[in-house]
Amino acid sequence: MYAVCTICLMAACTESQHFTTEGLCLVDVASAMENQTELKISDLGNDVCYIPLETTDSCLIGNDPKLLLLDKHIVVYTRKDCFLFNKTNGKFISKVGYGGDSPEAYSDAKPIYNDVEKMLCFKREPNIFQRYDLQGKYQGKMMIPTHPVVPNDFIFTDSFAIGHYNSIGQEFSSRSLVFFNTRGEQKDTLSSLLPVLPEKHIGDVKRFSVRKQGLTNFVLVEFKDDSYSANITDLSFLWKQGSKVRFKEAFIDTIYTLERNRLVPDIAFSTGKWHWGAEARTDSKDNHNRLLMTTVFETNLTLFFQSVREVYSDQPETYNGVYDRKAGTTRMYPEKAGFIDDLNGFMAFCPQTYNSLGEYGMMKSSNEVLIWLEEHPEAVQNKKLSALKKLNEDSNPMVVITVPRE
Repeated sequence: MYAVCTICLMAACTESQHFTTEGLCLVDVASAMENQTELKISDLGNDVCYIPLETTDSCLIGNDPKLLLLDKHIVVYTRKDCFLFNKTNGKFISKVGYGGDSPEAYSDAKPIYNDVEKMLCFKREPNIFQRYDLQGKYQGKMMIPTHPVVPNDFIFTDSFAIGHYNSIGQEFSSRSLVFFNTRGEQKDTLSSLLPVLPEKHIGDVKRFSVRKQGLTNFVLVEFKDDSYSANITDLSFLWKQGSKVRFKEAFIDTIYTLERNRLVPDIAFSTGKWHWGAEARTDSKDNHNRLLMTTVFETNLTLFFQSVREVYSDQPETYNGVYDRKAGTTRMYPEKAGFIDDLNGFMAFCPQTYNSLGEYGMMKSSNEVLIWLEEHPEAVQNKKLSALKKLNEDSNPMVVITVPRE
């Protein structure tokens, strides 16, 4: 029931320059919070594609779908099903795998993309990845290490798979990353950067709550001694930027590059007065003055991120942020406003995923789009939005994808 969570925000520099003498990139969150400006789709790209997904009896998408954006494919999954679509025209390609007890079945329809083998990997409890290619064909299994437990999220390299332990509990607090081969054999580990919190027991808990802030799900715990804990779920802290493997441990303000078996600081969120230090990570006092950095989507041109203010309060607020690598500027605005579509006048854009090409994507249900069209009937005259005419109440969702600046 109880997941012990460690919360530690590393001290961030407050220099005005964007790079220190050591080459550390600073994202000026503090100034952006003080000078908030509306965000626009043109901050992320110079064009937008609107792609209705084909609707047939073979690919009816269920409730609460999630989006994965690949180079040439759109992947949409729910708790039970996973579907492949053509990214250019939205045509249905294949359903990928199935749940159940058969040798090729998986336990969870959420895919993890192996960009080295071009495979979609699905967890099969307790220690297997079921591998499917991008035509939906089964390609065998891969073993996952289970000592001390199964990692939470994964990334793949030419040499190893790397797993990350998200919730650092007392029983395995000495490790954060595990390196393993296709047989599930552990080859190396890296220790967590987080200090271990004082041990707590279920009898110390006063209240549990679950909350979603932006793209981040939290499990919050209030203890009888008035201390708090927060566990982030459904958020990957491992990703690739070109040939580099990036890692941002939960509740730390620094993004690291993994080099061999060590972590090298690369990007730091400079939070200034909004900094939440390790000494106060379980304290709710002055919560309104703290920012917790959560989601990070990194491309060659931009860094999209989200942060949450007043995590332990009854009215937390999430902010979107964009760091422009070329200009060296950081802009932030409340997440609920989204990104204004200043290119084509469609509804606000809310990034839900991204890919290695620098594209950002979101998915909107047909009902949401149709309601918006009723309020903006003139939109169908825009050739860029002509795809919206294809939608009806029974249609699959529509995917919106930004085209990155060159």
